[in-house]
Amino acid sequence: MKNFKEHIIIYFPHFQKKKINYNLKVNCRMFLNFKTWRVENFDDLPSFRYFPTSCRYCVYWESLNFNNKDKKENAEQIKKNWLISIRNNFGNCGFIAYWNNRPVAFAQYAPVKHFPSISKYPEFTPSQDTIFLACLYVPDKELRGKGIGKQLIEKIELDLKNRGYRSIETYSQINLTSSEDISDWLIRPINFFLNLNFQILHQKNNIAHLRKKL
Repeated sequence: MKNFKEHIIIYFPHFQKKKINYNLKVNCRMFLNFKTWRVENFDDLPSFRYFPTSCRYCVYWESLNFNNKDKKENAEQIKKNWLISIRNNFGNCGFIAYWNNRPVAFAQYAPVKHFPSISKYPEFTPSQDTIFLACLYVPDKELRGKGIGKQLIEKIELDLKNRGYRSIETYSQINLTSSEDISDWLIRPINFFLNLNFQILHQKNNIAHLRKKL
């Protein structure tokens, strides 16, 4: 079989009435589909059990006042307004991954100036000409480690290269910890990025500042 550069989609009607087997190889790319993040598919952003319960309501990077007391409707409007503004001024700023037409992962990125909460980390200073990866999240733990995150990174890198950008930066936890009453959307394993050729620029207080040249 040829090693395709782009994902392909194959429809299997007999899967419709059966439980999806997540142990199947996702890397074969036969069940994954990726769509650019737009207002039209905003409601497709993945949901999960704990706060903030969906990427639709997560404005951690877009707002300096993000907390669990915010009304979902307000957070959702902030997120949607941010998306409209960034698409008008920057262009594509995210991808949603679908498994058998079900949204299962999300990635969000934009120039540094569009994420006010970066200022919460004064010990790190992302380059102003770089692109900041704010979110890369696969909520379903059964789908992690199957290549979805890697393919999202590949989609982002290709998009940015085609638009003339030369680097991407992000933050990651060094030692993973989690709370039972909050989602782990901020807990991204550092080895995931290191295996994709990101380099550590700085690290402090269990947070690493990473960068990859495109």
